[in-house]
Amino acid sequence: MITLRLVVMLLCGLFAALAQASANLLPWPPLQGKVMFSQAKMLQGLPVPLRSSGYLDIAPAQMLWHTTTPVESKLLITAMGVSQWQQQEYIAVTGSEFVGQLMLAVLQQNLEFIQQQFNLRQGDAHCTLLEPKQAPLDQLFSYIALCGETKLSQLSLQEKNGNSTVITLQAEAVAQ
Repeated sequence: MITLRLVVMLLCGLFAALAQASANLLPWPPLQGKVMFSQAKMLQGLPVPLRSSGYLDIAPAQMLWHTTTPVESKLLITAMGVSQWQQQEYIAVTGSEFVGQLMLAVLQQNLEFIQQQFNLRQGDAHCTLLEPKQAPLDQLFSYIALCGETKLSQLSLQEKNGNSTVITLQAEAVAQ
């Protein structure tokens, strides 16, 4: 009986230590409100990146991804999926449920979801690497890097096909 109690106490301590270590790898507060973004997408075979910018409006259960340059577009992202603004209404993108969950989890730092999908490890200075554990993510991405000193300020996505995306987040709020 004493041995079982000791094992349980040790396991509880280990799980708490692992949770704390993972929390230290995601040291930023979850993103909320409006933040500016700029994005550079490097595609194999193109000499210059494709660039876009706009703002994110992040609430606990959803996020509006509003691209203003070079072409205006709006995506509403929820755990139910991604919807695109078309003809004065949001139209659901079929099969986007996982994408919606993933984007919200990463930006809002839903540690439980992130740990289910990724192995976390320390990257370069002020960066945490998320390495996919299973399909479909491990077939699409080599890793996702989250970087920032006191706030999440950059996301880098390295795709298996050699393409990459860098999204820079700026702390200033956007006026509507």
